[in-house]
Amino acid sequence: MNAPRQDLRVRHTRLQDYQAMLARRLREARSLPAVDSYLGLQVGARHWLLPLAQTGEVIEMRQPARVPLTQPWYTGLVSARGNLLGVIDFGLFCGEGVTPLQPGSKIVVLSREVERACGILATRVMGLRHAGELSPPPGGTGSGACREWEGASLVDREGRGWQVLDVRRLLDTPAFLQAGRRPA
Repeated sequence: MNAPRQDLRVRHTRLQDYQAMLARRLREARSLPAVDSYLGLQVGARHWLLPLAQTGEVIEMRQPARVPLTQPWYTGLVSARGNLLGVIDFGLFCGEGVTPLQPGSKIVVLSREVERACGILATRVMGLRHAGELSPPPGGTGSGACREWEGASLVDREGRGWQVLDVRRLLDTPAFLQAGRRPA
């Protein structure tokens, strides 16, 4: 009769220890600063980090329908969940040439707001990246952005360079908003 009571006490003690450990971890987690998360993607030869809070969904690659009298970097329109979505060749927009596509290439939707959303071609989506895994480049501050929509330059643990894309600023940039071109 004594053995079952002792088992019950041991279980009760273990449960109390577990609850105390869980409460401690929750307190520690609340005291830590929020960790920034990014979606990592490759556009041509460059690696970009899109803040998750500013990024919509990733959709399968499909051929956009061309739109006449648009900039060369405006590849056309696709239907995404019943909405028309303008698709941008971001490599071409950045002046780095046509974005090479391969099996597995995707369209990454910028902005969670339907009215402002557009998609960019991604050669490859490279998954989530967290601020704790990234650091400024050696010998630099990591803020060498040359365009107003380029955020910090960072390096991952493998030494791969990343550029943060400030989606809100990009979507407000006059050159980006001017997808149409005047007829010759």
